[in-house]
Amino acid sequence: MCAEKEMQTKEELTRSVKDYALETLGADLVGIASADDPHFVRAPKGHHPTELVEGAKSVVVLGIRQMKETVSHPLSEMHSKHYDLMNIWLEEASYRMARKLKDMDFSALFIPETDPYEKFLIQRNAGYPRFHTVFCHIHAAVAAGLGRRGKIGVVLTPQFGPLQRWTSIITTADLTPDPKIEGEICLDFIKPGSCQKCVDECPSSSLRAWPEEGGVQMYKCAHNNGKLGRGVMCANCLAACPVGR
Repeated sequence: MCAEKEMQTKEELTRSVKDYALETLGADLVGIASADDPHFVRAPKGHHPTELVEGAKSVVVLGIRQMKETVSHPLSEMHSKHYDLMNIWLEEASYRMARKLKDMDFSALFIPETDPYEKFLIQRNAGYPRFHTVFCHIHAAVAAGLGRRGKIGVVLTPQFGPLQRWTSIITTADLTPDPKIEGEICLDFIKPGSCQKCVDECPSSSLRAWPEEGGVQMYKCAHNNGKLGRGVMCANCLAACPVGR
């Protein structure tokens, strides 16, 4: 057994994981959720953290900030190229965090960034009634105390609003979960009827109020991005949000 694992308390281990994420990997946000957190209850069969990793106790969530400028020209190749570069960072960071935990003799499974739009359309064509991700980073980020879901279900953080992307690592390391954010962040949830800029700016009418009406209609959103052409992605909803500018 690794000597580092034997010597560290739960709090020290949690701090070392967070320090590694922030100082070595360069994450802008890091949070810890319990693998048994109620936010994971909605996961499809086989996709719950404790089903993906036997003996899982914690989920480490990493976030990287999106610059406002990268989503200000959403119908150009500029946003798409930045999106792809951020995905590369997320994949490398989550792999390195999982490897760090493995080196400390814990089991760890890193979950890459959100599934590509092509997968949404493949599932639709296969007759899926709703899209199933491998793992929901949205639930993980909220469970890890990093943000709250906004009007269309996207995670908003106090620091950056909707402008971040996520990756998660499921591990048997027993880490201290972060407290959840209690207050609302979305302006429309703070004062109902005060803001629906994200909905208004959607060119494909893919957005509905969450949770009552379901949030982002991913099949419709993916189809719209497909129509725009390869290398061009829409981010009008993110660019329109006044939170986190």
